[in-house]
Amino acid sequence: MNKNLIIKMIDNALKQYHADNTILNEQDYEYLYQKISSSIKEGPDHVLYNLVQDAVYGYITDSPYF
Repeated sequence: MNKNLIIKMIDNALKQYHADNTILNEQDYEYLYQKISSSIKEGPDHVLYNLVQDAVYGYITDSPYF
């Protein structure tokens, strides 16, 4: 999967939750990217948008998903 696309989707999801993308450092972006990528590999029938939304929501709410 294209890393730049996923990073852009992460930024857009942050905007939807009224969070600034400066709350993420480079390690957080990489972690979210790896988490989303592994989810895609586990279930290729999952919708990328939903995977990104779940990952960002987990990060913001500090849920166990993150």
